[in-house]
Amino acid sequence: MSLVTGRARHGWVSRIIAIALRQPYRFLMAGAEAIVRTAGRVIAVVLVVIGFTGPVDAQGTSLTLGVDVVRFSERAAAWSSANSVRQAENEARAAELGREAAQAEADAEAAAAATRAAAIRAATTTIAPPTTSAAPVTTTAPPTTTSTAVTTTAPPAQGEGPTAEQWAALRHCESGGRYDAVSPTGRYRGAYQFSRATWDWVASFANPSLVGVDPAAAAPADQDAQAQALYDRQGAGPWPHCGKYLP
Repeated sequence: MSLVTGRARHGWVSRIIAIALRQPYRFLMAGAEAIVRTAGRVIAVVLVVIGFTGPVDAQGTSLTLGVDVVRFSERAAAWSSANSVRQAENEARAAELGREAAQAEADAEAAAAATRAAAIRAATTTIAPPTTSAAPVTTTAPPTTTSTAVTTTAPPAQGEGPTAEQWAALRHCESGGRYDAVSPTGRYRGAYQFSRATWDWVASFANPSLVGVDPAAAAPADQDAQAQALYDRQGAGPWPHCGKYLP
């Protein structure tokens, strides 16, 4: 009887020890599983955030794969501002040269008018004595000679075509006065912004040795000669915007 009782007691003790040993193990396993699940969720959230925002540098800004967008934008803005200022200066200089050309043209016309008036007065003074002479035959020839001299005065011929000031105003308007200027597209070249086709066409009848020459590489004197030849053929029409500075 005592043996059975001893075995029974031994069985209960074994069960109590087994339970005491199993419970901490279960609690530890449950805690480890919770930690693993939490860590997995945190890692997943970090990966999602990185995927949406992209890699981040030391200052907390998104990386730009080697392209400095801010510096590039600042340089573009500075270039645009400088280009606008230069264009405004060219326009102002062209306008000033235009005013000077207009004043010079007005002075030249006034001088020509004064010369014609002086010639007419001189002709009238020359004609007067023969008309007072008694012999009508001798008074016929001198007035004819004198009137011919009056009608063939030289100043109008000298005033034809643009003046040096007017050509300078055109050059400043077209190219800022630079004989080696080239338009952004590369089509128009030189101080007068010739296209190659127009340059070769003018050279074919005015300066054959310049056919095939790059207008921007031609000597200033050759460019001036080409512009004068084109003006003699077509006037200010080939320069639709800046031709306003030419007569």
